[in-house]
Amino acid sequence: MITHSFLNLENVTHGFFNSKGGVSKKPYDSLNCSFNNGDHLKNVLKNYEIVKKRLKIKHLLKVNQVHSSKVITIKNIEDYNSEIDGDGLVTNLSDVGISILTADCCPVLLLDKQNKIIGACHAGWKGAVSGIIESTIEKMEKIGANKNFIVAVMGPTIQKHSYEIGNDVYNIIKNTNTFNQEVISKTTNGKYLFDLPLFINHKLLSLKISKIGNVNIDTYTNNTFFSHRRKIHEILNNKENNKNILTGRQISIIGLT
Repeated sequence: MITHSFLNLENVTHGFFNSKGGVSKKPYDSLNCSFNNGDHLKNVLKNYEIVKKRLKIKHLLKVNQVHSSKVITIKNIEDYNSEIDGDGLVTNLSDVGISILTADCCPVLLLDKQNKIIGACHAGWKGAVSGIIESTIEKMEKIGANKNFIVAVMGPTIQKHSYEIGNDVYNIIKNTNTFNQEVISKTTNGKYLFDLPLFINHKLLSLKISKIGNVNIDTYTNNTFFSHRRKIHEILNNKENNKNILTGRQISIIGLT
């Protein structure tokens, strides 16, 4: 588990977990926290208990991630529905961890320590373009957060040197209102390398979030993390006989204790 100094505060718990330390078997080896990729239910439930115990939280909440800009506000545990579609969570409840699952996309954890409000969102290129960062900040403000006090930390995600995109995705990204040419580099084969963390950083700055952290870990090159893109490339390079793109999802969590 990895933490960041911006979130290492009294009455706050958080962690960016990798793929290790769980009970799931290959190809989900081993701390897979996704219920939607074919892993055995009992293994995923056990993995959730492992991370809850590590962070000393009573409740661990999630949403069914769909690469959207939808953010759910958790006002009380009784009304919580883990099956609702969305890509972000915000709350001011104590003893509650809110979580994001990733396998290359960027988990972003947010905290307003002054007003005791937390947020977490799942930002792949689709979500980042469609406004998941903006929606999460807006939902935090609606329950009392102040941008002047919000801290944002980006977790392990695919980095620019590992993230090749084609013209179709490049044209979508290029037409966003926060696009900056430094997030894109053209390759010799006519494609592009995309800097997702830097793109998210520009989004946060445009929203007047000034304290931004990054753990600076590439999920593609670091084999202790799940990577959907690395799994695809392993299949294409015939390193595996199993042609199904089966891989786990690591979990990132923030909570108020």
